[in-house]
Amino acid sequence: MTREKIVVIAGNYDILTVEDIEFIKKCKSKGDWLIVGLHSDIMVHLTSHTLYNTYENRQEILQSLKYVDEVFKFNDSDGTYCKLLKSVKLFYPNADITFITTYDMHNTPETKIRGITFETIN
Repeated sequence: MTREKIVVIAGNYDILTVEDIEFIKKCKSKGDWLIVGLHSDIMVHLTSHTLYNTYENRQEILQSLKYVDEVFKFNDSDGTYCKLLKSVKLFYPNADITFITTYDMHNTPETKIRGITFETIN
């Protein structure tokens, strides 16, 4: 599979909803390789205080979706996605990488990482 235009998204995905799947599908259509950054169990517990599925279960569920090409585990304890994006950049240094979220990324620490494009979709 081609990995020239990589799209990266991130989240807990502890309970996958129809809206999550629609978002994932929309993001996949914007590139040829979709990476889902998946928070570790520790981060899910720290941010939401509730964990229904283990990382391994959440990863298996996501990987079973035809839209998801790869899952990266990450722990950005500072509340950013910087470590995730730097990892993707390290694994795919020559790819065109776009990070897609549902919220505005202007003036966030992530935007200082060179070689990453940011897009907001609803």
